[in-house]
Amino acid sequence: MNPKRVRELVNKGNEFFNLGKFKEAIQFYDEALALSSECSEALFNKGVALLELHRFREALNYFNRVLERNPRDWEALTNKGNVLFNLLEFKEALECYNKALEVNPKDAETLYNRGNLLLRLGRFEEATQMFDEALALNPKIAEASLNKALALLVFTKPSSCEEAISKVGAVIDSLERVWSQEKLSSPIVERFRTDVPRIMIQVIQNLAEVCGAQGSKTIVRIKELLTKILGDKGYREFVEKTNLEIHPGSTMYRENLK
Repeated sequence: MNPKRVRELVNKGNEFFNLGKFKEAIQFYDEALALSSECSEALFNKGVALLELHRFREALNYFNRVLERNPRDWEALTNKGNVLFNLLEFKEALECYNKALEVNPKDAETLYNRGNLLLRLGRFEEATQMFDEALALNPKIAEASLNKALALLVFTKPSSCEEAISKVGAVIDSLERVWSQEKLSSPIVERFRTDVPRIMIQVIQNLAEVCGAQGSKTIVRIKELLTKILGDKGYREFVEKTNLEIHPGSTMYRENLK
């Protein structure tokens, strides 16, 4: 074995990985593993590259090999959880996330991924807690804010107007904090402009059912949020196209939205 050559090959693989050229990266990781079959970095990075290529069963094998050497490698546990999530093996994925958080309870990505899994399992309150913890550690995880909105506002039914207004207010605060960041990636900006208006349509309908006219002030906050995200013209088009007649009484808010 030539440790220097192994290092060179792994570094070259990492260069291609960072460019999003995962197949090319795997070739260099394979060369490194041919010289040192238990090189943990090559095993782990190849697993992540395979995960990016959606070759989930193959990726699982490499994360398992890393964990055989170090069962407390939280990054391997998290990525194994991600693989299992994609394979719809939710119980096993949750176990991996739990073990990873035992080792490193402050990793925002693991908390976010665990929240997504809990959301998928219908455990909305727990999912919201995970998204909040992830956002507290890393406010730039914009998807956590959107998924928190889904968990709180779309999949759960508030029992009272006070509860509904409180939940909507908390979500608006979270979305505003994320949107106010200086540098959001183009995919995140696009997702906000697509998903937030759709979520807010559901919110408006829920407020109409639970709160009636008491929800008017919250509707004004929704208007302000959507204007920030869509711009004045985009917001006007949203209001013109939005059908608020799905639930009786929701049309009462149209004046608040203008």
